[in-house]
This record gives sequence, structure tokens and C-alpha cells, in this order.
Amino acid sequence: MGVTGSGKTSFISHFAPDAKVGYSLASCTSEVGIYDITVDQHRMYLIDTPGFDDTNRSDTDILREVADWLNKAYEGGIKLAGIIYLHRIIDNRMSGSAMKNLRMFKMLCGDDALSCVVLATTMWNQVSTEQGAQREHELRTKPEFWAGMISKGSRVMRQDNGAESAREILRCILSQRHRVSLDLQREMASGKTLDQTAAGRAVQAEMEAMERKYKKEMENLRRENEEARLKQDMEAQAEIAAIRADMEDRWRKDVEDHNRLRVDMETLRAERAEELAKERELAHELQLQHEKKMHEAEAKLVASQFKTSEMELKLRLATSDAENAKLQREKAELERKVEEGCSVM
Repeated sequence: MGVTGSGKTSFISHFAPDAKVGYSLASCTSEVGIYDITVDQHRMYLIDTPGFDDTNRSDTDILREVADWLNKAYEGGIKLAGIIYLHRIIDNRMSGSAMKNLRMFKMLCGDDALSCVVLATTMWNQVSTEQGAQREHELRTKPEFWAGMISKGSRVMRQDNGAESAREILRCILSQRHRVSLDLQREMASGKTLDQTAAGRAVQAEMEAMERKYKKEMENLRRENEEARLKQDMEAQAEIAAIRADMEDRWRKDVEDHNRLRVDMETLRAERAEELAKERELAHELQLQHEKKMHEAEAKLVASQFKTSEMELKLRLATSDAENAKLQREKAELERKVEEGCSVM
């Protein structure tokens, strides 16, 4: 786990070359991915998860998907050997999205699972050794960062040597010979709805912060609109009305999205199955559209090639006709000269 661009998929690609690696801050991991790998003759499954700062999906979407996978694993008796949390050492401060991801990670895991967590720093090749060590020390020692997790058994490692350091991290997890269930899994198995779990409450806290910001912005717009009304500035009032309508629409969608956390394990499974079916149907339709466009493009190419060949043939025929006409004229001219020569004789 980790923020977008922290190196989750890059880590997995050392063992599964088909993993899609991104080179921008746009998220390439849009859904939970499962990779079957072998390390030191041990078969393992690496689970790639989208971050809670995904560029295309809300925190509600991400939490629903991660929770659904974890629920299925829990019901199937599958426990985790460990959890790897990746952090870019190049970040000179912990951004808001990084702090949010870390909070969500802690809430998902719970204290009991922290002993199976590896906190791995990435991108050491982009900082000096001294600078990286200073930032690593800050992560280790500050309570708001990793200090509390380390005190509960989490280990800090460096993903600084490609595939070899990645293998060392997995060997560290394998050496524990300990399997864990996460707090989120136990909470939902006990009958709690997703919004009642610790992770769900973390999303709720984000929502409450958004609501405070929304109300403040709406109050500012109300005052601006009143000033525009007193000045009889109709243009400004129209602009403010459009902004208010847009904000109200976005807030309504945010509330509807957040309400999707009010699901228990069974409801979530059913809804996710329906969502996946729709996604597969959409993917199939897009594939058909793509194939249709390819066929149309191929047909146009064939038609274009045929037209080109036809034009070339016509050109050759025209050239041949011109040459034949020239030969006929030369023949006629020669015959005329012969006839004239004969009459003179």
C-alpha cells in the first residue's frame, strides 16, 4: 500500500513483469491486482492496491473495493503474511495525501497487525545518502509518522536496490512465519457496516472536513451575492449563481458517494458483483467498438489501396495509349514520307 507514485506496482514488477508501471502522478493501479510469484521457492501472492489519493476514483470507491477483497479473503480463511507500506524518500515533507493514506493504513490494519508491517522507503537514487538518512530518521522518530507503528513491531527497510532489496523485504516477511487478519476484516465479519469500521470513520472524518469547507465557501458566496445585489451587478449575481449551483451539485454527489459506505459485508459483496458485471459489460462494449473501428479503418485502408492501384493502372493504360498514339502518328508520318518519295521517283 501507499500513495500514488510511491512505487507499489514497480515493486511488484520485479517479480511480475506484466504489472503496469506508471511514470506520472496519475494512478495506474485503479483496482486491486493479484500477482502469483515465487521467492526462494516459496509461492506468494502480492496484492496491489490503489492509494487513497487515486486520480480517478473517490476514497469511498477505493475503500469499498479493498474491503470487498479483504472480506472474501477472510471468509476463505486466507490470512496475510505481511503488509508493505511504501513511501517516497524524495518527499521532503509528509503531504496531506500521504498523511491521509497513512491514517487509512493504520485504521485498516489495527494495532495487532502492525508487527507484520514493513515500512519501506523508495526512490533512494534520487536523493543524497545524507538527505535520505535525515528524512528516514524523521519518519522513524515522529509520533505522527511512523514512531507509533515501530513501537508496535513495524520494521523500516529501504527499497533501494531494485529486485534484490525487494526480495529482502519479502524474505523479512516470510521469516516471521506469522499470519494476520486486519481490523477491517474482523469488524465487518462481526456485522459492522463499512462506515462503522475504523477505516470508514476515517473517511467520515474527511467528509466532515469537506462539509465544513463547503459551508464556509457557500457562506462566502452568499455575502458576495448580497454585495452584488446591493450594487445591482446582474452579471456578478449570475456568475455567483452558476458557481453555487456547481458547488451544490458536487456536494450532492459527494454525499451520495459517501452514503455507499453504509453497507454490511453481504450487501457490499452483492453490490460489488453488480458493479464488476457492469464494468465487464462496458469493457466488452468498448472492445467491440474498438474492433469495429479497426475493421472500418482496415476497410478504408483496403479501399484506399484499391483506389491507388486503380489510379496507377489507369495511369499506366493512359501512358500506354499515349505511346500507342505516338507510334501510330510516327507510322503514319513515315508512310506519308515513303509515298511522297515514291511519287517523286
